[in-house]
Amino acid sequence: MKDILTYLSQHRFLHHDNHGVTICHVEEKEAGITLGKAILAEIINKKTMLYLSGGSLQTLYEQLAQEDLIHPGAVGLIDERYGEPMHPNSNQKMISDTGFLRILSLQNIPFYPVLQAGKEREAVAQAYDGKVRTWQAVYQRHVGLLGIGPDGHISSIIPNRPDFHNPWFAADRQHLLVSEFNDPKSKYKERVGMTFLGLSMLDILLVFVFGDAKQKTLEKVFEDGPESEIPARFFKRPEIAEKTLFITDQRV
Repeated sequence: MKDILTYLSQHRFLHHDNHGVTICHVEEKEAGITLGKAILAEIINKKTMLYLSGGSLQTLYEQLAQEDLIHPGAVGLIDERYGEPMHPNSNQKMISDTGFLRILSLQNIPFYPVLQAGKEREAVAQAYDGKVRTWQAVYQRHVGLLGIGPDGHISSIIPNRPDFHNPWFAADRQHLLVSEFNDPKSKYKERVGMTFLGLSMLDILLVFVFGDAKQKTLEKVFEDGPESEIPARFFKRPEIAEKTLFITDQRV
C-alpha cells in the first residue's frame, strides 16, 4: 500500500483518510478508471496474483484489453454466479466479452475461472478455496479489484434479510476462504465467492465506487453498525483499512 500512497502523492492526486481507509476522489468514472489503470501498472508484476470482480468494472477490463499495461503472474476471480462455465450471466463471460481474457491468453498469463463443468455448487466452492490457498504460497502479492453493491454487498457477501440469513456469517464457515449459497428469493440466486477471511488474505484491495446512486451506500459503509447489515463495513476493520483504497466520484 505504501507504493500506492507514494504514487498518489507524487502525482498530486488528492486523497484523505476515513476510518483508516484511503479515499481518492475523482470527478467522474472515466477519471477513476484511468487512475485505477495507472495504479495497477505501478503495482502489478509477475509475482502478483490479481483477482477480478464483475459488475461496474467492465469498462476497466475493456481498457486493459486495449492497452499493454499490466502483466500479472496469474488472474482469478473474487466471486461468481454459479452455473456451467461461461453461462450468460457469469462474471467470466462478461470479462471474456471485454477481450481481457484473450489478452491474458496471448501473453501466456493463466486465468483461473471459478466454475467447473458438471460440478455441484458446494464442490466448486471447495475446489476454488483450495486454489486460493495454493496461490497464497505461490505469489508474493495478492491484489483484489472490487465494487460495492447498492445494498452494501462485496464479493458475494450479501447482507442478511428477514427472509434470508447469509450462511457465510455463521461460525461454522469462518475458516473458509471461499464459500457458496443459494438465495432463490432474490436476484442473487446461487453464488460462489471469497469470504471475509478470503478477502483479508489479499495484500491490496482497490475498491471502485461510481455514480450518485452509491452515495447513500457509501455513507452507510462509514457509519457504525454490523457487517451483516452492510458487508462493505468490512473495509473499516483496522487491519483491512490500511490496505484498502477507494476510488470514487462520490464524497465520503
